Amino acid sequence: MMRPILFIVTLLTCTSALASQCRVDIKNEVHIRNDQVEIHRADGQIATLAANNQLQIDGQSVALNSEQASAMGQFRQSMSDSVPKLKQVITDGLAMADSVIDDLSASMGEPGAFDNLKEGVRSYAQDWESRYYKNGEFVLPASSYEQMKQQWAGEFEKAKVFFSREFMTNAFNTIAQSMKEEGGFNLTKLNDLMAKLKTSMADHLKAHQKELNKKRAELCDSLDNMVEQEKSLHNKIPQLKDYQVFTI
Repeated sequence: MMRPILFIVTLLTCTSALASQCRVDIKNEVHIRNDQVEIHRADGQIATLAANNQLQIDGQSVALNSEQASAMGQFRQSMSDSVPKLKQVITDGLAMADSVIDDLSASMGEPGAFDNLKEGVRSYAQDWESRYYKNGEFVLPASSYEQMKQQWAGEFEKAKVFFSREFMTNAFNTIAQSMKEEGGFNLTKLNDLMAKLKTSMADHLKAHQKELNKKRAELCDSLDNMVEQEKSLHNKIPQLKDYQVFTI
């Protein structure tokens, strides 16, 4: 019974799980609102990369030539484009989790048996998303690769405990009600149910693992591209070196 829970938790935490596998540190906190990017240093100073390719550093405008503006615009756009991609990862994770839960219910012959679990899944995902979306902004806090990896491990264990409890409660109630209606414990039915669950989960794991691996590769490639863009940007606009986002 634990394999479905582990799979669902992996889907829900897939954004941080994928990010934790890309060996990139976030040196300074980043705020993204629409097409504007702000880089916040620990001392409170801010570099603002505006949508019109105007640059401000600690409230002072910095004049840019066309080459500098173009380089800044490419980096800013790449950062801005990453936000809807991350949102899509969460949406896809929820859809996959719903599909898995619906299949579990169907294999038990009880559609809706895990509706409470589905609600818990959505609540958990909304709570997780709210940590990064604040006041209309996407906020990426400063963090090292090791910190992100440890954070995901903690999130995974926490979610596993919660969803294991929810899953077992729903499964027990469904089986108990079925036994009550049939007048006693049906070992054959229980064994058949477990076999169906095992087959269903094996199919889901095989199908969705490829998708998760693909998303991991795409995310890491995107981060690698932004790292290179930032290096080029700092060569063209040295003032931004003190506002570095990515380190490897």
